[in-house]
Amino acid sequence: MIKLFLGRIKREISLILFILLFGTLGYMFLEHYDPIEALFMTVITITTVGYEEVKPLDNVGMLFSIMLILSSFGVFAFAISRIIDYVFGTYPEERERIKMENKLKSLKNHIIVCGFGRMGAIIANELRKNKKDVVVIENNPQICELAKKNGFLTIEGDATNDEILLKAGVKSAKCIIAVTSSDSDNGFVCLSAKKLNSNLKVICRASTSEWVSKIKLAGADEVVLVYSNSAKRIVNFILRPGIVEFLDILRDEKTDLFMEEIVVTANSFLDGKRFSSWEELRKFLNVCAVIPLSKSFEGSFCTLWDSVNNVSGIPSSKDEYITCPHDKEFVLNESDKLIVIGTKSGIERINKLMIEKSELKSP
Repeated sequence: MIKLFLGRIKREISLILFILLFGTLGYMFLEHYDPIEALFMTVITITTVGYEEVKPLDNVGMLFSIMLILSSFGVFAFAISRIIDYVFGTYPEERERIKMENKLKSLKNHIIVCGFGRMGAIIANELRKNKKDVVVIENNPQICELAKKNGFLTIEGDATNDEILLKAGVKSAKCIIAVTSSDSDNGFVCLSAKKLNSNLKVICRASTSEWVSKIKLAGADEVVLVYSNSAKRIVNFILRPGIVEFLDILRDEKTDLFMEEIVVTANSFLDGKRFSSWEELRKFLNVCAVIPLSKSFEGSFCTLWDSVNNVSGIPSSKDEYITCPHDKEFVLNESDKLIVIGTKSGIERINKLMIEKSELKSP
């Protein structure tokens, strides 16, 4: 930051130093002042402070002082005004921009939210509450400033532009969420993001059903039909109010009951562990409930639960919730997924153990 500051005002500093050097040398040569006296005389002359001369000036010294005042006043005032303008104007903005760029370079597995409208703002805030790193892309300058004021790393620009996506760290991101007001823009964001990072998870918003298939064709992992989902929630609240209220409780920060997805990592304390039943696993984890979530196309639970959920033997392309036969023995392996319902401290303990054991067992 110091290098940036000095680099931006080096011309102004050079002008001030030149004036000081010129005046000091002039008084030393013409009036035979020592260096300190000459520098003092130069400073009080160009700043028009009005102190008495160090020593009486002869005619040559007076003429030199007049020339120094006339030549330096404008230059000195210009240089000082430029420095003040930079310090209180441009410099803070540049400093924040460089801080943001440095932070973006260091981010990994973060989430990019394209569009900071009503939906995007809620998504970004919820992700931040869950301690996820969020980068916002917004092309409206006023909304962009609002996102910055709310404390988000924000990039002003068009999310369909590859350069903007690269600036947001799309290559090292975990997920990108396109919730702009334009369905076509969301589709283009999906295409651009997948082109730059094929492993990136892409979630898009769609306002009409015809755009769902188009955006999925562009490579989206999930397309959310906003009005349809809202309508389904209303219907569920009428038909199954208890379930809706329970799910709302799980999202309520004031309640110490949370739902979390746990992925079994390689060499973790769950990797390769055998259980006689899911009830034994629940007691082992010390949580309220455990729901296995399998990815049958990866073979996570396909062979184990083939008779339960995959009778046809045809691998599914989507995650499947499966039933829990308590009388069957099973082994958890890397990439198996569990949905856990428990207290915040209990879930944090499981995540911590998962990381610690992985690091401990890794070669």
